[in-house]
Amino acid sequence: MARILTDEEIDRLLQEPKPLPANWESRLRPRPKSNFRFKQRDCEIKGKNGHVFRIIIRQSTINLFDFSIILIFRDEDGTEFSLCRYNGKHSQHTNRLEKAKGLADSSFRNAFHIHIATQRYQEEGLNIDGYAEVTNKYSSFDTALCTFVRTNGFSVPGDEPFLFDSQGDSK
Repeated sequence: MARILTDEEIDRLLQEPKPLPANWESRLRPRPKSNFRFKQRDCEIKGKNGHVFRIIIRQSTINLFDFSIILIFRDEDGTEFSLCRYNGKHSQHTNRLEKAKGLADSSFRNAFHIHIATQRYQEEGLNIDGYAEVTNKYSSFDTALCTFVRTNGFSVPGDEPFLFDSQGDSK
């Protein structure tokens, strides 16, 4: 049986500084796969604490709003854990534990959403990232990728610290 990541471990892994390579944008530009209806790309990243991560990008060639941007953590024994998944608009998603509790908002359809790894889903024998929330943090593949990079501990080469705060005042 694979080990269960605690919510605290998941949070530490998400926040671990992850330097992107200089050519990160081209390495994460999805490429068509032969005989498939989607484009895909992946890139391996080593975090500052020595952990190995993989970013997987998929996008439909038919519906550009149907995409996934996935952050995978590879444990020391080679086991891979999906920490988060930024999805576009596709089909329906049901949060199974919430549905079992009879919660009204346990399902949604055709909405941008983020899958989040949780300890409780693992403990119930479900996919680590089986829980998802609708989001308005992005509205396209490109804005989802920017949000993904900005919120999961990635550092972009050459990024200078902001000289102004969000109101435009100098720091």
